[in-house]
Amino acid sequence: MSRPSDFQRVIISLFLVLLGLVLAVSPLPMLPRSLGILLLSYAAFSWGGITLAYLVALLVPPAGLLTGNPDWLVMLPLILSSGLLAMAGLEYAWRYPAILISPLLYIVPQLFVWLVSYQPLFVINLPWEPSARTWISLHGLAALFAMLLLIYLERFKERREHQPVSARSGRQSRNP
Repeated sequence: MSRPSDFQRVIISLFLVLLGLVLAVSPLPMLPRSLGILLLSYAAFSWGGITLAYLVALLVPPAGLLTGNPDWLVMLPLILSSGLLAMAGLEYAWRYPAILISPLLYIVPQLFVWLVSYQPLFVINLPWEPSARTWISLHGLAALFAMLLLIYLERFKERREHQPVSARSGRQSRNP
């Protein structure tokens, strides 16, 4: 199997963006929509690089406003800031440090809002579904899972590139 051509990368990238848009406007609860956009952002990085990952993380969530759900509007700044920080952590700490940095940066805005919302000056009742702890922990675990999968796929691609073509096809190479 050879590396995907540029045309195949464009098609897969377009598919990921469209899948993210469909997910953002779908009539699902907020938690699965947000988790899906998070996972698609990391998948976009795997296929199309950091530019596509930023595109999915920052331009797909506002499409959820088309549903008219006021809860999505309230959570949108939190989803956008989390996605931006996670992709920045992915870009600048790529490889092994990104395993911890990107998921941590994803949940930092959420933890901050959750903790500050208990202060009298910043009392706000956000529509965390089902609870803030569940929301934050699921997003952190999903980001960690996506990072581990990205590292695994990257290492798999590198090993495939360094193998001889005959070893990849399963045939014995003949040395004259």
